[in-house]
Amino acid sequence: MALYHKILRDLGREMYIYYPGEENRTPFKTCSITFLLDKCTEKDVNELLEQCDLAEFADKNRVILVFPVPGKGGWNYKMEPDMEDDVSAFRRFQNEMIKPDDSPVETNEQGIPTLKAMLTTWHPMNDTKYVVGVGTGASLAYTLAACFPENIAAVLAIGGELDFTVLEKAVYSPVPISIAAGEKNTVDYFVKANRAFLTDDNDNRTVYRNGVNPSQCVVVDKINRKLNKELILKAWDEVFSKVRRINTCVHGDCEPRTEIDKAGFEYFIDDTRLDGTPHTWFVHVPRSIKNKTSGKFPMMMFFHGGSDNPAEAAEMSKFHELGEKEGFITVYPWATNKCFWNSSMEENLEDDVDFSAKLIKFMTQNYPVDPERVYLSGFSNGAAFAMAVALAHPELVAAICPINSNWPGDRLKASKLDWCEVIPFAVGMERKKEFDYRMPVWYTYGSREPAFPVYNGSTQQHQYDFWKMYNNIEIKPTPERENPHPSGCGVEGDVTEILNPSERHPNHKYIVQRFFSRDETPINLYNYVIMYDKGHEVAPADVVLGWNYVRQFRRLSDGRLGFAE
Repeated sequence: MALYHKILRDLGREMYIYYPGEENRTPFKTCSITFLLDKCTEKDVNELLEQCDLAEFADKNRVILVFPVPGKGGWNYKMEPDMEDDVSAFRRFQNEMIKPDDSPVETNEQGIPTLKAMLTTWHPMNDTKYVVGVGTGASLAYTLAACFPENIAAVLAIGGELDFTVLEKAVYSPVPISIAAGEKNTVDYFVKANRAFLTDDNDNRTVYRNGVNPSQCVVVDKINRKLNKELILKAWDEVFSKVRRINTCVHGDCEPRTEIDKAGFEYFIDDTRLDGTPHTWFVHVPRSIKNKTSGKFPMMMFFHGGSDNPAEAAEMSKFHELGEKEGFITVYPWATNKCFWNSSMEENLEDDVDFSAKLIKFMTQNYPVDPERVYLSGFSNGAAFAMAVALAHPELVAAICPINSNWPGDRLKASKLDWCEVIPFAVGMERKKEFDYRMPVWYTYGSREPAFPVYNGSTQQHQYDFWKMYNNIEIKPTPERENPHPSGCGVEGDVTEILNPSERHPNHKYIVQRFFSRDETPINLYNYVIMYDKGHEVAPADVVLGWNYVRQFRRLSDGRLGFAE
């Protein structure tokens, strides 16, 4: 692909962008690297692309390369008020890389890009945005990593300085970094921020790593003093490709990446065998199951978020890694339109519910999947869709653990919702006329989401009141917006638990509100789980806690809810 020149007219800045040589919508993940260079003309960028084989690198690893042009006074890495605001400019550069021109992205009334916009723009994931800085560009990279790390997964810096005025504003949040020709105080800061310790020291490099989270590292190169191919490849192999930054606290947390090509997935891409329509999904079968000649095993189907894809869903949830440990099969499907799930079951959109039901049946017929132990999860739009599938086909699903959905209704304002107007709700209640189903639900949300705290008429209140009705759980009044429950959870559960389940992130805190049915034998069938400080994201413990709950249940052939052995 060609190198694009993009002018941000309202900002008075410009940038060059190189896109990988594939179409923008594939089932695999797209990352980005922003290069902060002292000189950034078209000639400079083309020379760098050629000298470092960056085009080949970008194509191979599916990376968008971004080259912002410094302002007239150079990079304002000291954040001086009389110079251009390069912190804000950097955020714009990252946001604007999705397309080469400056025309506005088409959105709906809630500010969400339309299907057309999603299909025609690139989709670099926020958790894998990396930075390379050289000279004063390296200094700006240090400033951004020290003071505004939430948008940076990792850094490669050559030269530059971490200015003492910047250091005074540093937040000491972990940012993995590879440093060449850096100053001692810069290395010292990042070692401290990553809570890292010396693990390797030789003539070529010095390495510091965090003992609990190895992706938090500082690699000091003792040989290279200029940006070159070797340095970029080393940074990619040792640092960038190993870490992602997730939105589970104000400044983000470091998490290891998933090596998709080495994870043992089976890829079904544009496969037509389900219903004649091209569908895509990834399947992961643990080694322990592959080695067995008999037996039936649980299956978790995880639905990606809006505009995401199967590879992104795999890296976000890592359900397949948990499945490797716990002995269950994982499936990551891709929405029929390759963007978002028809969670509202609208007639004018693709019938993703039918696709999912057929995929479940395909898996039970062609893999050693126990039809009584099929579980659903998903993130955001995928979480809403998991609920829709469970309501439409409760006979196929034993339990669900959706994560961070704002469905149904407008997340930003209160509303009075008639459940009959929500198609999946109506469909679910119709299915209950055939049989009085129960559906165990473990629902996780973040305290930094727009629909927190829960109040009367909020999206979350609509959701959990419906599930309580569905599962024969007492519905208690939800506090008004002006006076929410102190926990932010709306209504206190029959049992309340406080959990800190993460070894890598001990500050991650969960409040679990457990609600029990009014059946002859009360069962914990609905759980509203708040993770404090989490934004729109899947935290590692979300997955573990969700699995530990749903694994208790079976869907018996007669529709009743049973319990796993």
